[in-house]
Amino acid sequence: MKNRTTAATLGLSVAALLCAVAPAQARVVEKIAAVVGDSVIMASEVEEKAAPLLADVARLPEPGKRETRAAALRHEVLERLIDDELILQQAVDLKLSITSEQVDSSIAEIKRQNNIDDDQLREALKAQGMSMQSYRADLKRQLLRFRVINIAVGSRVTISDEDVKSYYDRHMKTGSNVQVRASHIFISIPENADPSMVADKLAQANKLLARAKAGEDFAKLAKELSDDPATRKEGGDLGYFGKDMLPKAIEEMVFAMKVGEIRGPVRADRGFHVIKLVDRRTKDAKPLEEVKDDVRMQLRQKEMERQTKSYLTELRKKTLVDIRY
Repeated sequence: MKNRTTAATLGLSVAALLCAVAPAQARVVEKIAAVVGDSVIMASEVEEKAAPLLADVARLPEPGKRETRAAALRHEVLERLIDDELILQQAVDLKLSITSEQVDSSIAEIKRQNNIDDDQLREALKAQGMSMQSYRADLKRQLLRFRVINIAVGSRVTISDEDVKSYYDRHMKTGSNVQVRASHIFISIPENADPSMVADKLAQANKLLARAKAGEDFAKLAKELSDDPATRKEGGDLGYFGKDMLPKAIEEMVFAMKVGEIRGPVRADRGFHVIKLVDRRTKDAKPLEEVKDDVRMQLRQKEMERQTKSYLTELRKKTLVDIRY
């Protein structure tokens, strides 16, 4: 078995972490968080990645909630690291690589989009506890992940002209182009959870629903307790969306709600959702020719997300994944 060492770890080898402590000469050994194929993910990597999120958790007043939330965040981070490792191993099989020039190009584009220079980028990274070297390593992995997904999953996704027209006819013609804006609190269910754990998660979601309905700030609850890393910082905001963009169970509930209403929990994908409807609007219809490219992109993105989940499930089935943390 080989030990994976990346710039995303604390930058120390396992040997360097075997510290002699006088006078007893005790040795502290780095823990393995997970075995993925012939590589390992170290606990220090999980802790480093989770650190910015755990800083927010530390401000929760109740110790029990802090411990529960911290454990959920560590699990969430570890699951992402496992997915990334599975994809990086596929990059080796596919003989894919990312050059320094490609990383340079991506950094230049990031600076352009954010209107910052090198010094401002370094300061922003420093504020996040990250060096330029580790940032480049992370970016390289992201680019490699993107290439693998495009090759392995992109070929599975085909959006036809008929798909685009069908979506337009159902949702974007005059009177039917309704969009809603919603926020959610997501309570995740671990893979292979037994009925008892599912019941516990449902109870947790019901408590959050009751707190939100009793008048607690929904966005604050989402920031503190939601398991969705993509929306947590924004208070669970999902933005505006039309139909066919979310899992059916959520969509049917949301489009039947009144603005300001809170409902749930509803189970979809890998957990329970508590939903608040923030706004509803009807946009003026535009001709198909004007919007077909945007519609195609939205439909492709949705299908790519679905196929990526399926692809990762396939990789897990054929690769040894032993979680120890």
